Amino acid sequence: MSKIKVSRLSRRRFLEGSLAALSGWALPAKGAVPASPQAQILAPARIRSFRLLGRTGFKVSDIGLGSSELTDPALFEAALDTGINYLDCAEVYMGGQVERTFGRVLKHRRRDSLFLTTKIVVRPGETKESVKGRALKCLERFESDRVDCFMMHAPATSALVRLEGFHAAVRELKAEGRVGYCGISSHGARYGDLPETMEQVLGTAAEDGRFDVMLFVYNFIQRDMGERLLKVCRERNIGAVLMKTNPVADYFETQDQVDALRKQGRQPNPSLAALAARLKAVADKAGPFRKSLKLDSAASVRDAAVKFVLANPAVSSACVSIKNTDDLRAFVGLSGHKLSRSETTTLAAYEATSGQFYCRHACGLCEGCCPKGVPVNTIMRFDHYFRAQGREAHARAEYAALAGGRAERCLKCYGPCQSACPFGVPVQGLLALAHENLSRG
Repeated sequence: MSKIKVSRLSRRRFLEGSLAALSGWALPAKGAVPASPQAQILAPARIRSFRLLGRTGFKVSDIGLGSSELTDPALFEAALDTGINYLDCAEVYMGGQVERTFGRVLKHRRRDSLFLTTKIVVRPGETKESVKGRALKCLERFESDRVDCFMMHAPATSALVRLEGFHAAVRELKAEGRVGYCGISSHGARYGDLPETMEQVLGTAAEDGRFDVMLFVYNFIQRDMGERLLKVCRERNIGAVLMKTNPVADYFETQDQVDALRKQGRQPNPSLAALAARLKAVADKAGPFRKSLKLDSAASVRDAAVKFVLANPAVSSACVSIKNTDDLRAFVGLSGHKLSRSETTTLAAYEATSGQFYCRHACGLCEGCCPKGVPVNTIMRFDHYFRAQGREAHARAEYAALAGGRAERCLKCYGPCQSACPFGVPVQGLLALAHENLSRG
């Protein structure tokens, strides 16, 4: 798992097979009887499918609850009422407020049907005592004496994966009955020396053998690393839970931003202007095509994206961010449903037109070429929070706290990251756009 090889074969087959069928995109699958829109709205949303979570033996809902900003007890109650039972949390989410929200609700619920996870960011040199103390604080906020899975949160290097202080603490917590299983999440490289990809970090975790559950990125554009990790999870009986399942973002508003800068008397950065021009060329060429497939409907592409990842039998649960009851209804309504032929074509068409502008989550393959140590993967993740998830305040706060490696360093650079990208993504222009988004306000 240490050697990274970018393969485009599966993506090429996906694109060629789907786009070749464009003439029949609107035909329903054989035997399918579509429900009326009214019936779909009135039908109560319930989880319809549960899957085995690897060696834990627990059956989890195919739609899991991502909770990074969930502090509304009523929304959490509603999520539990739908049958969602995979619950993702973390020490850092809203300064511990999300764990407290979970605690207030869960103390009135039967816990044996729920799989509760939480995560902590470990630091090099951290001791058994410090890790265990933080775990006990998590339990205190949960108002519980036990968590089903205690996870290492987004380690940036393979060395951290093997940190003995963490594993010694987990052994004690398991022996005391406070922790059921050990897990790990990965966003890929963060910042610092010798950044590693998601696949390198989680490949090390799989070989280590002490992790029962993994949370990582996989979607219909960011496929290569995710598919290889899913294969490893299946072979080693590790529960595979996904995040960032929806890569969809509105790139085509960039020209409006550039025009707005010019109206303010500001000269847009050349790489940002070049990005806007490239986007306009794609939009002009693919406009009617995009409209015919409803690619401007973010919800339709999002729904197809979730069904795409759930079509892989190695996936235990797709952990999605639910911010309100509309999100809850939409995501739970996808449970147990298969990806249709027309949805497959829609995803292929989206990738063909917009995929070239998606900086792959958890990739980081370009970062070793950056002469200024800019954490490209981390900045682009923050910008995705800003543009695709509507978490503008959070994204700006995270960017403001990024020490010494913000994207203003990229504005006068010669762009080696862009040359190094194996996917042809205009990385430098996207970094200029991210800086514009995240540094204002």
